[in-house]
Amino acid sequence: MQNFQMIPLFPTQILQSLLQDAATLNPDLVAEVLQLRASRPGVNKTNVGGWHSPPDLQFVQLPAMQRFVSEINERLSGWAEQYFQLPTPLDPTLWQIELWANCNERGHFNKAHDHFRSGIIASGFYYVRCGGDDVGGETVFINQQSCPLNISLNVPLRTSEYQVTPVDGTLYIFPSWLGHRVLPYRGDMTRISLAFNAHHPALNVFKQGDKPRFKTLKKLLGRADFIKGRN
Repeated sequence: MQNFQMIPLFPTQILQSLLQDAATLNPDLVAEVLQLRASRPGVNKTNVGGWHSPPDLQFVQLPAMQRFVSEINERLSGWAEQYFQLPTPLDPTLWQIELWANCNERGHFNKAHDHFRSGIIASGFYYVRCGGDDVGGETVFINQQSCPLNISLNVPLRTSEYQVTPVDGTLYIFPSWLGHRVLPYRGDMTRISLAFNAHHPALNVFKQGDKPRFKTLKKLLGRADFIKGRN
């Protein structure tokens, strides 16, 4: 064939950012997450094994955790300005997040899922301690756009998945409706990551039949003093 061109339509924008102070921040985050794991029960979400904290760590008054929270908002606004046709720049101070930690041991993984709920426009994760090189635990983004999930093909899409190699200190932000999973971890030390969902009042999204996720923030904010006192 001659004189033809493939046009890649409607890309999914994923922000990748390496935190400049990761070398000093991450050891403190490791210590704080392990402290939280020892004192708080986990929850069962998409994790198969491991410890998944409650999604309220944005309120925990621990220094490294709060330093990490302060890193997120500007990057969220940078991602949104590349993904949406915004009439005015977003106010980065208006982002609201819910933050949780993941601790995985050998053999643990996460099933395929997304984070789309009413009010949640963006999601992200941060590699605190990946456990070494070639030890698994890769995040795999799933192409849910180019082919509807209810169509069966006898050949795979050329780009049905995109795999991210874990690197300590790297942050990713992506639309909450992008599917992803985490491959089994094969390392010996505890693998630690942080993950979050985000809402911005200028970017309200709604899922039919769903209650807005961030209507619960006032209740969570009411718990902030309790969490501060406990930790």
